[in-house]
Amino acid sequence: MMSMKKGKSFIAAATMSLGLTVGSAWAMPLPLGTDISDRFHGTVHRNDLIATDETYNLPQTNVISFEAGSYSGWHVHGAMTVIGIAGTGLYQEWGKEAVLIRPGDVVNIPAGVPHFHGAAKDAAFQQFVIYDSTWKAPEGHAAHTGALTEEQYEEANENAAAPSAMQNNDSEFLFGTGMTELTTPNFNSAVYLRKILGTPNAANSPEWVYVAFPAGTYNRWHSHKTGQVLIATDGIGYHQIKGGALEVLHPGDVVFCPPNVVHWHGASPTSKFAHIAISPQDNHDVTWYDFPTAEYEAIVPE
Repeated sequence: MMSMKKGKSFIAAATMSLGLTVGSAWAMPLPLGTDISDRFHGTVHRNDLIATDETYNLPQTNVISFEAGSYSGWHVHGAMTVIGIAGTGLYQEWGKEAVLIRPGDVVNIPAGVPHFHGAAKDAAFQQFVIYDSTWKAPEGHAAHTGALTEEQYEEANENAAAPSAMQNNDSEFLFGTGMTELTTPNFNSAVYLRKILGTPNAANSPEWVYVAFPAGTYNRWHSHKTGQVLIATDGIGYHQIKGGALEVLHPGDVVFCPPNVVHWHGASPTSKFAHIAISPQDNHDVTWYDFPTAEYEAIVPE
């Protein structure tokens, strides 16, 4: 893809086109989590979503939120994949040109490569980080680390590589641009899909599929051979394991459904809903059953 060099004016335009207020601190879609600003310049929060375990064997996954003008120092870590959620971010590897990160953009960072990331000067930024939390630098590993100077940050803002074309998200859903409609007997109405992370990727994660449910839409009871993890992103939804209590889902909530356990999920009768679906090992072997009609009709919406 052809890139252009643009400065602050491009970043501000990008932010406004995404429905965020330039300079606003926390107009963020997902919960901020814990304040970790002592490790950064500015104000930064981390919300831990997924920890690596033996059941799902997924990479560590967090949400990092940067107030406008906030950023990390030069640092290294295990292989990481970054997905932009909201606002406008910056990423730069040592010795290379800075790049912008917008909602839906994916950046793959190899293990041990020195870099910084953060928000643009005039825009808050939120991102998923998916990474190998077990990585340790090999003995004698040489990499540039330390504080990012104000001059380096200003230069990154002025010279960040911008995409040749930027798609406005005119959808009511967070990752609504480029969704495709899916009509199947396994859902009571059409849902809309978008793959926001493919394979292979630096984090060695299974693919992430964004699923948008219009109000009143839900699926059948079903089970997954290797289980399923859901990250709620929009609206109000529900999840229920067979024989268990109904769970109400809001943006930032994470569902872990174990292998071969029967469950259903969908939107509130009165609200849209969307989640990211992750199938461990990229195994999509699903067994479908009947609809949870009685359970759904018993719901009293929030």
